[in-house]
Amino acid sequence: MRISQVLSTCAAAVAVGGCAVLVATMSTAPPKDRVSGQVSQNENLNIPLMLPQSSTSNAVASSSPLASSTAPASSAVPSLTPSTLASSTSSTSPAVHTSTANSSAPRSSAHPTAHPTVQPTSHSTSAPPPVRGVSLPLSYSTSTATRVITVVSSGYSHTTATLQAWNKAPGGGWLKYGGAITAHVGSQGMTTSPSESKSATPIGSFTLTQAFGRYSDPGTALPYFKTSYADWWISQEISGLYNTHQHCSSGCSFAQGSPNENLYGAGTVYNYAVVIDYNRSSPRLYAGSAFFLHVTDGGPTAGCVSIPSSNLVTIMRWLTPSAHPRILIGVT
Repeated sequence: MRISQVLSTCAAAVAVGGCAVLVATMSTAPPKDRVSGQVSQNENLNIPLMLPQSSTSNAVASSSPLASSTAPASSAVPSLTPSTLASSTSSTSPAVHTSTANSSAPRSSAHPTAHPTVQPTSHSTSAPPPVRGVSLPLSYSTSTATRVITVVSSGYSHTTATLQAWNKAPGGGWLKYGGAITAHVGSQGMTTSPSESKSATPIGSFTLTQAFGRYSDPGTALPYFKTSYADWWISQEISGLYNTHQHCSSGCSFAQGSPNENLYGAGTVYNYAVVIDYNRSSPRLYAGSAFFLHVTDGGPTAGCVSIPSSNLVTIMRWLTPSAHPRILIGVT
C-alpha cells in the first residue's frame, strides 16, 4: 500500500470514528514475490495497528452477540427522535461513542436486576363474628335458658307434635341440637287451662329441674332419683303435697293409690322421665299435676309428652342445670 493510500485510509478513519492515533511500521516495504509480485506468505507483515479503545469497544459492543443479548431492553431499543438520530450519525460527536462504551451501563436480562419481594397485604386477624341462630317456632319466654326444648303441634286437638332441642347461639337466636322427633301428647291434645279432669298437655314455657326413672341414672346432670314402689306423685288435693314427689311405703299421709300415681308401678313409660314444672311453684289445687317428659308407649298420654327411650336418654344427657333448661309447648 502506498503512503498516500495509508494516509487517506487514516483520514477516513478519523472522519468516521474519531481516530486519534494510527501507528504503522512502514520503514521497510514488505518484499514481493519475484514471480507474482504479491507479498510473500512466508514473510511477517509486522504492521501493528492501534485503534482508540473507545472505538474498539464500540466495534465489539455493536458486533458481539453477547453484548447485544446482554443489553437491557430499554437501551437496546432507544426511542428514535430526530435529535437522537442526528446525534448518532454525527461524525464529530465523541459523546456517542463514550455513552455506548460506558462500562457502568446496566446489565442485560442475562443478569436480571433483583426486584424486592412484594409482601401480601396483611389482613385483620380479628375473630369472625359469632354465629347467629334463628327464632324458635314458639314465642314463649325462654328467660335465662340457654338450652330449650320445643313441642309444637299443628292443632289443639292433635295428639302428636314435633319435638326439637335447641342451643342458644353465641350471636343470638337458636341452633338446633339433633333432629326433630315425633312426640305424643295428651289424648285431648293441648290446652291453656289444664285440670285433673282433662287428659290434655299444658301450653306454655316451663322449667326442667328434676329427673327420675325405674332405671339407674343414664348420665344426666339434672338431679335424678331411681324409683321404687315407695315413690309417689301426689294428685290428691292436699295442701302442701299436691303436685309433689313423695317417698313413703306405709302409714303415709296420702292415699297409696288413685288419684296418686306410683312412679315405679306405672311401668316402662317411667323407665326415664323429666318433670315438667307446670304448677309446681305454689301449686293451685285441681289445676293439673304430674306432667312429665317420658318414654312413649306409642300412643297418646294423659297429658304428658312422650318420645322414644333412646331420644329421651340423649336429651337427658344434654340437659344441665347451668343451662337453666326449659320446655316450650304450644300450637302453631
